[in-house]
Amino acid sequence: IGGQDILADVQDVKLLLNDLNNHNPNKLVVLFKEDYAHVDFGVDVNAKQVIYDPMIAFFNAH
Repeated sequence: IGGQDILADVQDVKLLLNDLNNHNPNKLVVLFKEDYAHVDFGVDVNAKQVIYDPMIAFFNAH
């Protein structure tokens, strides 16, 4: 979640997680970046290290 994201904000993610409450909680992980907005997930120079490397590591572990 990006703390500066106006397209998919914290409340939206809370609603999504509530809808997914029947799923294995060990497979639901939220990564919160206070200074990220929606576009930062695609264009930030550190997005690979900050977002995508941890995401791939999570997928590989599960």
